[in-house]
Amino acid sequence: MKHTIDYTRAVQYERMLGRQATDAIAAFPVGYLPIGCLERHGDHLPMGLDIIKAHQICCLVAQTVGGVVFPPHYYGGIHNFNPEQAEKYTGEWGNIYTDRTAKDHLTDIIDQLAIAGIRVLVLYAGHYPECQVEMIRGIAADFADHPSITVIPFCESMIMKGDHAGISETSFMLYLDKNLVDMTRIGEANYRDHGWQDETAPEKGSSAKGEEDADLIITHLKREIEAVLSEQ
Repeated sequence: MKHTIDYTRAVQYERMLGRQATDAIAAFPVGYLPIGCLERHGDHLPMGLDIIKAHQICCLVAQTVGGVVFPPHYYGGIHNFNPEQAEKYTGEWGNIYTDRTAKDHLTDIIDQLAIAGIRVLVLYAGHYPECQVEMIRGIAADFADHPSITVIPFCESMIMKGDHAGISETSFMLYLDKNLVDMTRIGEANYRDHGWQDETAPEKGSSAKGEEDADLIITHLKREIEAVLSEQ
């Protein structure tokens, strides 16, 4: 890791003690809102991988740059599925509700965070099919003329090649929380489900790659945050 991370710094809003939270926002009004989908990621990674990953990386960024990480927001994108697909993926894969509902919820949350004093908000989507990328970019655009808050939309695919439960996400979890990874559960059915190729196979994942990719994200978000702050 190239960055100096203060692992002792309290950054999780829900774990702060009373005025510790409001004082932290007043001192450095940067917030992080990790969002993600509940869905199956092979059989070797947790259902909540998208949000677990986004939340933990947000904490690393905050412990490097500063700011407050708000509780992770779980949602499920239905991706304009037809009825048959929607039945399959809401059941077998664990999606919960639609992109439209997710966007409405997030808009309300961001409005409230602005009232709470947040001036720069990183909206980190750990789940990034194109419809979700469009959603977070759309939310950021909707807040472009807001008098007090700027939203920075982010997902990994903006700066690196991502995947679904393959080498990239497996590496992230091996770095962030290896106890949530069970490589012995990978089977042929997972390869059929996810279409992994040799170069994206989860067995090629490593904690070292996860750390390297997390470092790239910290570098990117640090630069984005500092750019917005310099203009305020």
